[in-house]
Amino acid sequence: MATEDRSSGSDLRLDRLLERAADLGYDLLVYGTIVFLLAPLIVVVIISFQSNAYAGWPPQGITLKWYTTLPENLANLGVVSALSASVQLAVVTAVISTTLGGLAAFAIVRYDFKYQMTLETVLISPLIYPWIVIGLSLLLLVGRINDLLGVNIQLSFWTLLIGHVVFTLPYPIRTIGASLQNYNLSLEEAAQNLGATELESYLRITLPIVQPGILSGLVFTFVLSFNQYIISLFLSGPDIKTMPLVLFSLFYNTSPAQLAAIASLLMGGILTIVLVMEYVAGISEFM
Repeated sequence: MATEDRSSGSDLRLDRLLERAADLGYDLLVYGTIVFLLAPLIVVVIISFQSNAYAGWPPQGITLKWYTTLPENLANLGVVSALSASVQLAVVTAVISTTLGGLAAFAIVRYDFKYQMTLETVLISPLIYPWIVIGLSLLLLVGRINDLLGVNIQLSFWTLLIGHVVFTLPYPIRTIGASLQNYNLSLEEAAQNLGATELESYLRITLPIVQPGILSGLVFTFVLSFNQYIISLFLSGPDIKTMPLVLFSLFYNTSPAQLAAIASLLMGGILTIVLVMEYVAGISEFM
């Protein structure tokens, strides 16, 4: 009997030891992943405050001159026009992708029809394709249309917009679809029983309830479009350059500290947008 008690006690200690080791391994994995993701961004911010223009490490001295001289250099570097183009492109992309994605998600979640799964698979397929494949395919498509139809399509804001809508469309489909799946259809039925039309029930009941999913899709598509480099590289013309393209071109003739200051401000702007939307609508539940 005593032998069995000692054996069970030993097994219990072993189980506790293994459980603690598993918890420790899980914590190390989580925090290690966080450090791995955030370390490059933190390094960029640190470089933007160092006095050495060429990003020596460890940093020698702290200065704000890369930020204070930034307004004078932005126009000369072409950043102002690129920032304006990127913001306009991201806003239009977000509105179009979220609208189309919302309609597609509504149809897929709310109705049963033939080829429903096929349609959903096709619409979210850009998630599995490399961005370089999407950009190259659209560029070749534009060239083929020019050859077959004799239509002269120039690479411009509109070709960029098509490319950005194609690759961002799956994201609002997922976020809005997630909010619709948790939606109680009886609320619409109750509204219609009280005299509301089907359209009124959609606008006054359904739309406010799924609003966090819609806002999540807007933010997601805006950020993705604003940061997109590869597709913009294929589909941008000589008259329009987005912020990622300009930043990459500046890499060869601008000091790393100056680039780090620009990048830090961009990160701060994007982070502010995300935090505001999280505070207003709790978008993290659908992202």
